[in-house]
Amino acid sequence: MLAAGRMEIIMFKSNNFHKCSNGVVVVNTTPHPITIQDVDETLISIPNDPEYLLNASTEEVQVSDLFVQTKFLATDEGYAILQRIQEEFDDTESFRGCTLVVVGSILAAQAYPGKVAGLCPVPGYERVAPAEKRMRCDKFTIFPKQD
Repeated sequence: MLAAGRMEIIMFKSNNFHKCSNGVVVVNTTPHPITIQDVDETLISIPNDPEYLLNASTEEVQVSDLFVQTKFLATDEGYAILQRIQEEFDDTESFRGCTLVVVGSILAAQAYPGKVAGLCPVPGYERVAPAEKRMRCDKFTIFPKQD
């Protein structure tokens, strides 16, 4: 058992599953490492892993002579990655009772609505250089499914 405020790092084929002290398990599917601040202010760098990288394809819809709307679309490969992540999460005893949050780029969050979340910065770190960013483990951006 971990002391309060400690973060458990679970090693899989990838080491980008991290259990925060609030019971949130974060999985990094972005193309870069992310720094998460636990609720006790402990910082953890979650590496990226090319085998867990969620990509999206794009489609442009002409809305006028001048403007297009870009849509971000899920891929079969991305759905396979999400399925593998869910299976690893479900098969891990120490994750029982936890909440899985698959963190992706803001584009991936739009391509896989309801399945992939974007990060929210810690207050005061909204407009800092990427290397100095701190992201929350208790608040995430989600895009609803569009019918």
